[in-house]
Amino acid sequence: MRGSRNFPGFEPHLRRKTSPLEKLAMSTRILTIAVLCLMTSAAAAQTAPQADDGAVVLRLSESAVRQVTQDRLRASLRVEVGGADARSVQGQVNAKMAAALEKAKAVAGLRVETAGYYVYEDRTLRRGQRWWGNQGLTLIGSDAAALLALAGQLQDDGLVMGGLAYELAPETRRRIEGELIPEAIQKLREKAETTAHALGLTHLRFREVRLGDVAAPRLQPLGLATVMAADRTQPMAPPAAEPGETPVAVQVEAEVQLRP
Repeated sequence: MRGSRNFPGFEPHLRRKTSPLEKLAMSTRILTIAVLCLMTSAAAAQTAPQADDGAVVLRLSESAVRQVTQDRLRASLRVEVGGADARSVQGQVNAKMAAALEKAKAVAGLRVETAGYYVYEDRTLRRGQRWWGNQGLTLIGSDAAALLALAGQLQDDGLVMGGLAYELAPETRRRIEGELIPEAIQKLREKAETTAHALGLTHLRFREVRLGDVAAPRLQPLGLATVMAADRTQPMAPPAAEPGETPVAVQVEAEVQLRP
């Protein structure tokens, strides 16, 4: 049989008793860890998305579009003068623009705006004069006949037409958009109901609805080169214009919740 052997300096291992203070510290650490675990679990429960049992969420979009006849005309003209010195050029631009404004303001219901004023030196003399000046004038109105008649008079006075185009007035666009919103929502609801029927679900609830509009493309005005190429030896007749149509559209996006 093997007997125990004692070596010099060797003492049998004895379990040390834990003091009350050490027991209290250990209990405190255990309690702290438990509290932290509970707080972490509570935070995770708050941030986790709450799933709806048996619910299906659809993301749908629909739009309503209407072609609307353009109801406002915009004409862009400009005074353009060449001369030997800057002073005389600016004086002629100022006088011609003042006369044009006087005529334009006499037309009822017409919105009149002046555009940029530029004076520059052309040392190459490619256009026959050293100094050139120009200033823009914009006419906007819903009475096309009155605007076109005025534009013809201004052209005859020497103003150059830079652009002529019909457009849709902002107030008309807002009115049409207001009429299209219920139409777009109804189409969206019909699409949601069709989808729900196909999935065997019936209960509908709109969780979120977003409205938007589709901007209509702007018409390109008549090019400057085409206007300047016209025969100036012929008597000036007023310009002619016919309105087109502008598409106005409203888009609706929504999240729909379907349940059995």
